[in-house]
Amino acid sequence: MKRVKIFVSGIVQGVGFRPYVYRLAKKYNICGFVKNTIDGVIIEAQGHDTSIEAFSSLIKEKPPALAKIKLFTVQPVSLKDEKVFRIEKSNGSKQYMIEIPPDFAICPECRKEILDEKDRRYHYPFTNCVNCGPRFTVIKRLPYDRKNTTMNEFKMCPECKEEYFDPESRRFHAQTNCCEKCGPQMFLVNGAGKVIAEKYSAIEYAGKLLQQGSIVAVKGIGGFHLACNAFSLHSVRKLRERKNREEKPFAVMVRSIETAKKYCKVTQEEEKYLTSSSAPIVLVEKIVNIDAFDVIAPDNKYLGIMLPYSGIHVLLFEAGLLEMLVMTSGNISDQPICFDNESAFRKLNNIADFFLMHDREIFSGCDDSVMRVLPDKSPLIIRRSRGFSPESMKIPFFAKKTIFACGGDMKNTFSFMKEHLLYTGHHMGDLDEPSTIDAYVRSVKKYANILKLEPEIVAYDAHPDYLSSGLATSDEFFKNAVRIPVFHHHAHICSCMVENGIEDEQVIGLAFDGTGYGQDGSLWGSEFLLCDYRTFQRLAHLRYVKLPGGEKAIKEIWRIAFSYLFDAFENDAFSISKKILKKIDDGKIEILKTMIEKNLNSPYSCGLGRFFDAVSCLCGLKMNVNYEGQAAIQLESAMKQNASSSGYDYEIKNEAGILIIDHRKIISSIVNDIINGTETGEISFKFHRTVVNFVIQVCKILREKTGVSKVVLSGGCFQNVFLSLHIKNELEKNGFIVYSHKTLPPNDACISAGQCAVANFLI
Repeated sequence: MKRVKIFVSGIVQGVGFRPYVYRLAKKYNICGFVKNTIDGVIIEAQGHDTSIEAFSSLIKEKPPALAKIKLFTVQPVSLKDEKVFRIEKSNGSKQYMIEIPPDFAICPECRKEILDEKDRRYHYPFTNCVNCGPRFTVIKRLPYDRKNTTMNEFKMCPECKEEYFDPESRRFHAQTNCCEKCGPQMFLVNGAGKVIAEKYSAIEYAGKLLQQGSIVAVKGIGGFHLACNAFSLHSVRKLRERKNREEKPFAVMVRSIETAKKYCKVTQEEEKYLTSSSAPIVLVEKIVNIDAFDVIAPDNKYLGIMLPYSGIHVLLFEAGLLEMLVMTSGNISDQPICFDNESAFRKLNNIADFFLMHDREIFSGCDDSVMRVLPDKSPLIIRRSRGFSPESMKIPFFAKKTIFACGGDMKNTFSFMKEHLLYTGHHMGDLDEPSTIDAYVRSVKKYANILKLEPEIVAYDAHPDYLSSGLATSDEFFKNAVRIPVFHHHAHICSCMVENGIEDEQVIGLAFDGTGYGQDGSLWGSEFLLCDYRTFQRLAHLRYVKLPGGEKAIKEIWRIAFSYLFDAFENDAFSISKKILKKIDDGKIEILKTMIEKNLNSPYSCGLGRFFDAVSCLCGLKMNVNYEGQAAIQLESAMKQNASSSGYDYEIKNEAGILIIDHRKIISSIVNDIINGTETGEISFKFHRTVVNFVIQVCKILREKTGVSKVVLSGGCFQNVFLSLHIKNELEKNGFIVYSHKTLPPNDACISAGQCAVANFLI
């Protein structure tokens, strides 16, 4: 006979962990208790030696499906005079950061119940159990108990209470358990603010309105979606016009995985993610090109799809006999997602015709996650939010102090680091609107409060004009903390190092994106860095070009294209631009030429993303862009792979010990191909192939120079599937050890994690 104390941390609250432990204890005739604490789950178990060993082993090796154990310890304690095993009330002790569980998609059992007319939860959209439903978005504080969530105001009826206390029920200790008698309710509101239907009738009515072409704002788990019938061209165009979203792709929600396969090529791995408890938007290839798809995702061979992940969605599809809905974030463009009824009605009233709402408070708004699956089956996260966030990451070192990192101004996330854990928050978006900044500040304070953290260090991007940096150096939060600036591309590489468990050692870091503030005050973005967590040395990059108009050039990419032409052809650039940039007025080109020659508002840039913009524009795909990455996405979509093409010529020069990749021959060859009528798809392939070629060549030179063979990939350009896959594969063929992102996005959403890591080693 022995007694042990087991401590478990990770995602172990809100996933049916305590009921699972309780049932195991009953099976092995073990007495003791299990309880939630602010630290994790504590178990004391007493029984025969073999029973305790089997019990402990099963908890560690075969936990509940949604659980993720990150720390598991067992220690002997004194025997007690006990006869039963019980679930104890939670307490508020504090040693470690606890996990905040993410929201989980509706499980098959709950889905079946709400569609079964004989079940007491028939047509009840908030049906959930220990295996599914909201978590992060309803949690006000930890530990995860009903009293600490927005479900506290809904008191369980006798039937729900019976399930809650029944060890054999899958709703045993399900904190958000409810039914139509005691839980939240739906209601449908028209544009005048009048409630026109309630309960299931509200969903039924909304389904019919969607079928008829209306735009409906639908409140779900993490906020509102703006929904319309995906097969109604009029509705989709109306949504684009009202939301002022000219060309950026919309996501769609499809009725079932079978529906998805009807219109798109869905691989086995993509299906796994679509049907997972995270239920992200997955970018999949279209196989049927209906007219509506050209409006939903113009000039893009991929479609972002997701499956119904809440009871509300499931019933909406059933009620409206719908097959596919556009489901875009319920916000005014470039502002945060609306998640409370009042602000949604106020802000979205000029977009939505009707509002399908409910009376369960969303404490933290959370957008949908977005990802794609690479041909090698590895995940590429583009936006880490609902279903994935917030989930901590175990780091390969011990943090000396509690650190907060602000992230950047684009695709912002923030991070907290303490002891052995890193928390990266959910997607905040671009910090270019006052409402987004307000939401950012509120979210930072919510996380710090829930996790009971008081950071001693604040890390931020070294760019002097970033809004996030301004917040970091103000007294907005953590005013007693020490401030540490971190360079953008160093943070990129270190985020990937942390994610891959790399300890403090030197790597060759490839940080490829559109822009980021560099040590020389220029805009970097094609960086080959020799770095560890403390320091970095720039070893190679693309040749600099000027961005005439500065920030304006990032939207009006014909400016970038002309700058590359001017760099390659000098005075002949004007005549060449007349042949290639035909849509641009000669007078504008003359002004641009003067700006470049006289260095008027023309900062230097070497971003690989800007190089892609230039080539896309030269190929005639885009003169101006409406969203970040649009030109590069279209260039990738246009590509026709040709194994016989080896790419374009280029030069690598050594300037003061730094390798400069000279792109002038590449531009010259592309111009020659365009004038000779070469297909855009072939030019795109040759260009992509060229980028891979010079990356591999530079890495080989740097390995010979430094003796370092570990290569770390980060930056938004690695969202390009061709680049990501071919650079990784060819580096590995050449004997390099390659690390890439699989949990964090490679874009700027990852840099807060890297800022934390760098700050820890600079203390």
